[in-house]
Amino acid sequence: MKKINRLFLSISLFLASTKIVKAITPHPTSAPATSTSIFGTINPPAGVDKYGGVEEGGLVLFISNGIRLVTTVAGIWVMLNFLLAGWKFITDSGSSKAQTEASTMMTNSIIGLAIIVGSYTIAAIAGLVFFGDASYILNPKIQGI
Repeated sequence: MKKINRLFLSISLFLASTKIVKAITPHPTSAPATSTSIFGTINPPAGVDKYGGVEEGGLVLFISNGIRLVTTVAGIWVMLNFLLAGWKFITDSGSSKAQTEASTMMTNSIIGLAIIVGSYTIAAIAGLVFFGDASYILNPKIQGI
């Protein structure tokens, strides 16, 4: 019996809240016919204007540059990790534990590099197969709206 009462109470609260929201929400016919926005105009910060607006592909260019930055940082990380593994392998050559640890670091670095190169290769092949241009996914361009 308590479950049924709770169910009816929750349904009635839901219906009452939807009626209240409907009453508060302005209707499209009652909105003023002015072209000004209540938020005003938003100007882009300095330095962002070189990316252009949405029509010129500003967001796509921003995301593309972000992916390029992440890929560059990942490549530098792989190189540093590989160098540190080589240093560990050379300096601790007497210990078999250090050698296995260094070889594991080198293997992980090579796998990371393969993932980075493989993702670009797959993107280029998919762009070539589906769009006829290998750089279609790697360097996207938005056509005019």
